[in-house]
Amino acid sequence: MDLRIRLTTGRLRQPRRLLGSVVAAALAAALAVGAGPAGAQGKGPPSGQARPKKPADQGPKKDDKNAKYAIEVMVLHATNSKKGIDKRIGKMPELKKPPFSAYDSYEFLKSSKLPLLQGEAKTVRLPNKRVLKTTLLQALPEKAFRISASVNHPGGKDFLPLLEVKAKIGQRFIVAGQSYKGGILVLVLRLTEV
Repeated sequence: MDLRIRLTTGRLRQPRRLLGSVVAAALAAALAVGAGPAGAQGKGPPSGQARPKKPADQGPKKDDKNAKYAIEVMVLHATNSKKGIDKRIGKMPELKKPPFSAYDSYEFLKSSKLPLLQGEAKTVRLPNKRVLKTTLLQALPEKAFRISASVNHPGGKDFLPLLEVKAKIGQRFIVAGQSYKGGILVLVLRLTEV
């Protein structure tokens, strides 16, 4: 499945081919953090080998109380089921503009707030069993930050091996493209102060 990425705010730090299938404007085909190659999903390790542990959402740790910044992750399910935009999402005009307007319904699935400490990765398990990993790479002047994000399948290959963005406090960036229950997952990430 093709990967679709739209940076609504923020700037791509290191342009990459991102699995050779990043298409920012082509949401209509499948704007989801998708299923990847047909055989990749559901493949386990060779027989006789243990399955790798599944990472859990990383909640607050003792050191997290020192975090000055956090990243909010909102997980949405985009479909064409004619239900409109879930009120729990709030105001998000990006969803009514291309490429996101290719879907007429957005359901709020879950949200997480992850404290960010420089160089320390935080993870969130997605509804499709993949894992979003975010890391604060560098604090820049004027409350701007370099953040990395990746989406992978535990024990499988990465769907989105690495995306780096530069964003300011309050700015959102959206990663979308994974297939999920007749639609796609849309991940809305926003930097905040704690």
